[in-house]
Amino acid sequence: MPLDTSFRKQILATVERFVNERVAPRAAELDATDRFPSDLYREAAGLGVFGLWVPEEYGGIGPDMVTPLLISDVIARVSPSFALIFSNCGDAVTPLVNFGTAEQKKWLLPGIASGAIIPCFVLTEPGAGSDAASIVTQARAVDGGYRISGRKMWITNGGVGDVFTVFAKTDPEAGNKGISAFIVERGAEGFTIGRNEDLIGLRGCPTTELIFEDVFVPADRMLGEKNRGFKIAMSTLDEARLNCSAMALGAATGALQCALDYAKERVQFGKPIIEHQGLAFLLADCAARLTGSRAIWQRAMTALEHERTREASTLAAMAKLLCTETAMRVTTECVQAMGANGLSKAYPVERFMRDCKPFEVFDGTSQIQKLLIGRHLEKYGLPEVAASEIAALGIAAQ
Repeated sequence: MPLDTSFRKQILATVERFVNERVAPRAAELDATDRFPSDLYREAAGLGVFGLWVPEEYGGIGPDMVTPLLISDVIARVSPSFALIFSNCGDAVTPLVNFGTAEQKKWLLPGIASGAIIPCFVLTEPGAGSDAASIVTQARAVDGGYRISGRKMWITNGGVGDVFTVFAKTDPEAGNKGISAFIVERGAEGFTIGRNEDLIGLRGCPTTELIFEDVFVPADRMLGEKNRGFKIAMSTLDEARLNCSAMALGAATGALQCALDYAKERVQFGKPIIEHQGLAFLLADCAARLTGSRAIWQRAMTALEHERTREASTLAAMAKLLCTETAMRVTTECVQAMGANGLSKAYPVERFMRDCKPFEVFDGTSQIQKLLIGRHLEKYGLPEVAASEIAALGIAAQ
């Protein structure tokens, strides 16, 4: 059940205080050191935010789709990397909530909600990124369970994770219909946490290589039905794309606010630079694009919360495409507006620009989003404005 409006506002107000008082002063340090902020994760857990994806009977206050997306936006306005640290919990826990057995949920969800267990979603491989169906990690059946062998890459929070939802081929000849999902604990024999990638942005949120060498997984650790893992993986992507959009919008908003404040104070040729038409037009274009992108994000969020249809999925792809590309453009223009100071680490805009680039790649590149949108156009035509949206606007349907 979605949270009621008053409770949602209360949570957001609490999160905003936490972000301003605790995260903002650490944002530059997080980027510079590239270290996972365990203390901030525990503090966030104390606010109950990791329970937003978890049903009440398992120690959560959800599941609620919208509130975590709004929180991602708020956090990303000061630290996109900590926003990703927070929101990755949702990507990882949703398959457990939707497909886990009662025993699996009882075992894992209370700890995830409390912050004691950090979950990870493990799909991508060195040779299987956008083409997820081409993974080669295998899970072969043995007495009592399966043995997993393979290598995974780009796993968010992988270096600090406690439990991993791992996708592997149980029928290598069946393509995407031969993939199953498994729950693997840190410390399992044969399971190695590899190196963390040194990325251009989103530093402090580890992106990790994971190695599986004949790792035994009991049969009761399979998540969902055998050979239905691809469906589980794909079911998480719509929300993940809206979350990626939320973080991109938050980062762009933070950068634009910084550039705007700077433009009001910086004096050149006898007046603040915002009074020069060239700079005013540049910032106006950023504000307009950002506002428009936020509108498609909100529409996609409403559609997906109402019903998980093909059209809602297409709107999520549109939001991800526009929001992430807008964020990259806005943050780049903010650096331009601030001149040499925009290049300096004394201001956060260069960090926002570096942090925004990965959002065009995560959860399906911009080109993948265009592919999905194009397929919808081919089969179904343009997405329609739902009757409920028309009614909300007070416009009579024709």
